[in-house]
Amino acid sequence: MLSMAEDPELERIKREKLQKYAEKARHEQQEAAKPQTEENVNDVVYSFFYDRASEVMRAAELQYPPQAEAVKSGLYKMIKSGRLAEKVDGGTLLALFRALGVPVHVDTSVKFVEHGKAKSLADKLSDSWSD
Repeated sequence: MLSMAEDPELERIKREKLQKYAEKARHEQQEAAKPQTEENVNDVVYSFFYDRASEVMRAAELQYPPQAEAVKSGLYKMIKSGRLAEKVDGGTLLALFRALGVPVHVDTSVKFVEHGKAKSLADKLSDSWSD
């Protein structure tokens, strides 16, 4: 009778199980790395934004997701390669999208502060016309 260490069938089963566990562990590591990479791209790109640029990018992501991802990816590559050293403001980012033919719409409003109250441009004009 063969001992357990010499049984070829038992050895084959052990090898198969080890291969399954190794493959499963590799798959889990790959899955865990994907979201972290996406977050890293967002973190890096958004850290280069100032003056409403993040608002422009969020609007672009909602209105034109594939184009926004392409721009974000391009900005990320430029940042990582050192070709983009300055921070990007909202107007520049909006101009970039428009130059690429992506008409991103960002909600804007003009407010006036009068007697401690904020008034929109429409309210201010209607008040001046009614006087």
